Amino acid sequence: MEHYLYVLLIGALVSSRIDEVVSDTPSVAECTKLRGATCIIKSLPAKASDSTLLELPDLSKRSTLRIEEGSLHNLTEQMANKLPVRILWLEGLELKSVFVANHFEELHLRDNKLSTLVSSSSVSIFALKVLDVRQNLLHNASQLGPFHLLEELYMDGNQFTELSMSLFVNMLQLRVLSAARNGIVHIVPSTSTLVLGELTKLSLAHNRLRSISMEKWQLPALQTLLLNHNNLTELEGLDGFEMFYDLQKIELAGNRWSCGWLQHALENVTISKSGTNPNGIQLDADTDCSIEKVHGICCSFTSEATAAADDITKPVDVFLPEINQMREAIVQIDHRHEAFRLAQSEQLNKLNEQLQSQVDAFLSYLAEQQDESEQDNVQAARLLQKVSQLEETVERMDTETSAVSEVEKERKRLLHFMVDMKNRLLRQAIETDSLWVQANAETVDYARSLDESPSADN
Repeated sequence: MEHYLYVLLIGALVSSRIDEVVSDTPSVAECTKLRGATCIIKSLPAKASDSTLLELPDLSKRSTLRIEEGSLHNLTEQMANKLPVRILWLEGLELKSVFVANHFEELHLRDNKLSTLVSSSSVSIFALKVLDVRQNLLHNASQLGPFHLLEELYMDGNQFTELSMSLFVNMLQLRVLSAARNGIVHIVPSTSTLVLGELTKLSLAHNRLRSISMEKWQLPALQTLLLNHNNLTELEGLDGFEMFYDLQKIELAGNRWSCGWLQHALENVTISKSGTNPNGIQLDADTDCSIEKVHGICCSFTSEATAAADDITKPVDVFLPEINQMREAIVQIDHRHEAFRLAQSEQLNKLNEQLQSQVDAFLSYLAEQQDESEQDNVQAARLLQKVSQLEETVERMDTETSAVSEVEKERKRLLHFMVDMKNRLLRQAIETDSLWVQANAETVDYARSLDESPSADN
């Protein structure tokens, strides 16, 4: 019996030791294809979440590594330095930390749990050109500072609340900067001029921005600017969107724009409506505006003091009747202008038909009366005189049409003047209210002092 128990004990110890050896044996991942520039690993072994137990295949002749499924919590410095590839696709692997080796050129790290990007402080130049960290848990953008050669940076869907533009001063090759859906509250302006000569796309959409200072921004190649769905009222330092010479697309909907500023900012740019003007700028539009809109973008007449004091910018209702009257007047003017234009166009068509009919008659007459040259000359002179008269009539019609265009321009200038006067009246009303409150306070203090004087005499 004792011998049997002794054998069982030895067997248990041997089995336990075998399990330990097996558990410590590295898991080997394999590429789906033996040759080729790209190694695709369909799924990591179950033990690969511990990077020390993961053994990758020989990648010495590969330039790209793509891992499609599995779990890998950390890409350590030791593991990263052993990877000879330049392009890494590690999306949806539950990564929490990644070490960025200096030879990596592209890192695709979307849909992880990434909170930390680590890089060596002893390295001055990183080869990284494309960094995609969308849908992660990053909250400190300063980790991106060392990557001066970046060309494309995708930061959407993280937890950044503040973004310093000084971070991008040395990223002179940057073409795409996307930081949408982060809940960014504050853009810290750069202390020096921000010159990004290659930047073609900038997205700060779906954040909580109230202001952006663009005074020191120089983006000569910018083509797409996405600022929609924030709390913006105006862009400080931006006199007009025409400063971006190559701009092709703007998205501004879902903000709290000031009508006066928005009208001025879009005044000198050509807006393309549904692609009708190939040289125009594509502009999105709000679906429902409660008070006013400029080129389809909602805006309101608000004072800066009111907007700063309240969390929600409230439209000023004092001038709503006047605004509605102005709208009705503009609609009536538009109807009249359209009716006049149609009448003029119809009259011009009739004149053209008459002219063509007479020319046809003249040509027919010349064909039939070839031998009667003198009579033909007389008839031709008469017809030419009539043609001249008709041309004079057409020129007069063109002059009248130009006059109508000048009236339309004057109407727009009058509308801009009325909007400006309303803003001034609003500021005057606010100042009057303030003086009224101050006067009431001084009256109360004076009455209180009078009431206290008899008591002091007694």
